[in-house]
Amino acid sequence: MQLTIAFLGATVKIADVVKVVIRAIYDQVMNCVKFDLHCLDPPCLTSGMLDSYQLHNYSTKMNFWKTVEEIARKYNNIELFKSKFGLFRLVFHHTIEEVYRVDGTSVYVDMLDCDIVKCSTTPRSHALRIYLEGVYGDRVILRINVVTLAKMAIYENPYFKDCLENFAQNPFQQQSVFTLMQCVLVILYRHKSIFDLLFVKRPKDVSEIIKRSPLVKKYVGVPEQWPT
Repeated sequence: MQLTIAFLGATVKIADVVKVVIRAIYDQVMNCVKFDLHCLDPPCLTSGMLDSYQLHNYSTKMNFWKTVEEIARKYNNIELFKSKFGLFRLVFHHTIEEVYRVDGTSVYVDMLDCDIVKCSTTPRSHALRIYLEGVYGDRVILRINVVTLAKMAIYENPYFKDCLENFAQNPFQQQSVFTLMQCVLVILYRHKSIFDLLFVKRPKDVSEIIKRSPLVKKYVGVPEQWPT
């Protein structure tokens, strides 16, 4: 499936930025899988990737990164899920830094992958990373890059690629979010130790997970009847 995003003019809306970021995460994940890279802490998005998403002129790119910074400032540490022993939140990290791209590809990686593949370096570039953090009390007990996490999910369950692709294509559709959550639940079912940390009892269906996610409830709402 070819994923496309259209932009009109130099004005960039928050919804447009969210679409690009989700699309970029998908592209980064699939490149990590395709080239069998470590991708332990790659950026979700860099300045060099924007042309791929129809962001060509300088003013539009600058407006894009200003909107990214606005999102990072307003929604950083937003609560994703309340678990049995704490909560999970999304952390947005927007910087200007040196970035690394695998030669002959459009995939941006961390330095570790450049030890095994040839990379080109851009000394200064905008870069966005998003992390899933697990918090217990005042302590951060887990922090993982969302690109790394999605890559691991695909290795665990190859069908997760289709769920992620559908979500990247339709990020604001309730059904695509619902399907993605179902795929996540399938993976969690396979790991009892992780499952027991998250839930007091086994959820009957994905609706019980979504009801415990303030972000997802606000994002898509909770329908009276869930699709089957």
